[in-house]
Amino acid sequence: MSINEIILRIKLKFGLKIVLSFILITMFAFFYLVPQLHPVFPIIVLKPGWIDRMIPFVPNAVYLYESLYLLMPVAPWLMRSKEELYRYSSGLILMSFVGFCFFFFLPTSNPRPVDVLDTNILYRTLILLDSELNAFPSLHTAYALFHSACCHVIFCKGSWHKLVRWIFWIWALLIMLSTLLTKQHVFIDVLSGALLGIGSFIVCCQPNIISWRRGKQI
Repeated sequence: MSINEIILRIKLKFGLKIVLSFILITMFAFFYLVPQLHPVFPIIVLKPGWIDRMIPFVPNAVYLYESLYLLMPVAPWLMRSKEELYRYSSGLILMSFVGFCFFFFLPTSNPRPVDVLDTNILYRTLILLDSELNAFPSLHTAYALFHSACCHVIFCKGSWHKLVRWIFWIWALLIMLSTLLTKQHVFIDVLSGALLGIGSFIVCCQPNIISWRRGKQI
């Protein structure tokens, strides 16, 4: 995929991409924050398992954690047709809906480390803006794997695209690891998030893989 093709892909369905981005971001912000700010049901405090106790607290992993927001725009902005964008959006909505149902009806909390005064400013900002709630499932993990799967399909041609696909998968795995290193989540959150992300991709995007690869315009 050349630079010119990347620019062309970004321009295709530009207005639709802007509208969908606004709708999806607004929807996510509302339904994510409401259960955090106003939990209705009793909160379940998740206890670290033996895997979690083996993983150290590394606050600098927050840079990997927040890199999710650099990964997420790649796939949708490189899509070329309405069908691709609608299937992508349906997968994102499915993941978010399942996650928000858990956050509302089965709210979970993952206690963070107590001593965070010596951590970096990005980590302190994260824990200031994002409470301990909305732990299970890990939407961070779900979104990372879902978007890497979308990128895997987009970069399906070309001798060097195999390397690009590996980069996206490694990126997603590092984001998953960062959720544990920052103590934002415990292992069961990450496992459930991984199943949710891959499952949503299979349900919503798998039927459209052939048209994605052929670049079918709708």
